[in-house]
This record gives sequence, C-alpha cells and structure tokens, in this order.
Amino acid sequence: MADAQMQCVGRDRIAVEEVKAAKDALLASVAFCKSPRMSRLLDYLVEQAIADCPRDTSEYAIGIAVFDRDPRCYSPGEDPVVRVQVGRLRTKLKSYYCAAGRLASIEIEVPLGCYMPQFRRRVATSCTSVPASAFSICPFKCVSQFGQWEHFALGLHEELTHLLYKNLGRRIILEPSGEREPRRQADDSLGHRLEGSVHVDAERIRASVRLIEVQTGCVAWSEQFDGAAYMAITYQEAMASSICSALQNFLDTPHEGRPCLRL
Repeated sequence: MADAQMQCVGRDRIAVEEVKAAKDALLASVAFCKSPRMSRLLDYLVEQAIADCPRDTSEYAIGIAVFDRDPRCYSPGEDPVVRVQVGRLRTKLKSYYCAAGRLASIEIEVPLGCYMPQFRRRVATSCTSVPASAFSICPFKCVSQFGQWEHFALGLHEELTHLLYKNLGRRIILEPSGEREPRRQADDSLGHRLEGSVHVDAERIRASVRLIEVQTGCVAWSEQFDGAAYMAITYQEAMASSICSALQNFLDTPHEGRPCLRL
C-alpha cells in the first residue's frame, strides 16, 4: 500500500499532508474556531476531495452528513441549508487568504457551481487588485399581487449585492431605487447593468435576471431561478447564491461572437 505522504491531489499535485496542514491552519483560525458548523463543513468537504469522492459532495449528501438532515424527508430544493452555508464558506475562505492566511502557501477554495474543493499553490498576489470593470445593480422589481413579496425582492437584492461584492472582485455601483431610467455612460468603467424581477404564485417564486451591456443596451446574459415560495432570509440567501454562481460562471468564460439582443 502506498504511503499516504506520497499521495498528491489537485491540478498542482499537492501532497495530501500539505493539504491537511492547510485545512488544520484554517480550522485553527479565528474565523473557523468559533464556528463549529462551518468547521465541520470545511473538514468534510476537504476529506471527500482527498478521497476523490465527488458523489459524497452532492448537495443531498452534504445535507445529511454535515447538517444532520433526515434522509427520509430531506429535499435540497425545499431546504437550502447547503447552498447557504457553502456560500458563507466561500466568503470566509476568501477573507482568510486576504488577511490571516495571506502568507499561506496552499489555498483551499470551493469554486462556484460545485461543492468539491480545489487546492492550489499560491503565488504572491495582492487582494486589492484593480477590477476588470464595474457594473451596476438595479433594485429588483416585484411582480406579485401580494404586497409582502416586495420585502422578499428587497432582501434578495441586498443578499445578491453582498455576494457579488464578496465574490466577483469588481466595483459594484448601486442604482438608486425609484429612478425611471438607469444611468447610461456616466462612468467609463461601467461595463454592465444587472436587472431583475421577482414573480410569485402559490407554490413557486421565480427570479428573472439579465445582464445589460451599458454601452450598447444589449442583453448579454439572462437566466431564471426558481425556488419554493417562502419569505425567510435563508431562501433569499439561497437564491442570491444561485444567481451569483451563474453570473460569475458567465463573466469568467470568454464569449466572443455570442449573439446580443438589443432592447
């Protein structure tokens, strides 16, 4: 049987013992030592990645193994605990490597769109690098006959603004609420504008989100996100996390020659 010290993981082929040391350093940090739930999540995800068990990093598997959900009735679609907590974990990891762990040689990250951690060797970089371009966020419109869902739309907008600021590394400009027309070309660095609306029926809430190229007025990206019709903050955070993940995947991917719908 091969010595565990000789096992390597990740694209950079990092020794398992180095990965475990990086994990232990994280768990001993202030951000994690006072958060047993977050520590348990990090430990579980890293161990599954080391063991190369992607099946055990599904949302369902994490909910049962880490958050003690009952497998007989647990439904990830109705209970967003994994999406919410992994979103918080990503934020904690990013903050750690920009502060207490800025000199760490190994970085653990959980890419948006999946729950399997990745490990990489770090190079000396600044956490205050100049962003590629800024974009603005318009207040989300609520399309519902029930006025209380205005609060959900407002909360979703707030959660999404927070996640985009924490994860995208771009300058965020908030469009004032109540303005009939969003600003145009007021800032040469402003590349895109994010707009959204919230639709609600008896069982489902749907957020329709689109990204507009400011200079051309074209729709560069558009998606819809569905969730159970509950108003709790947890559901706002889960939907915001899904939107942030999809948007970052779009922004990180080259799209030369893609069609553009002009409004």
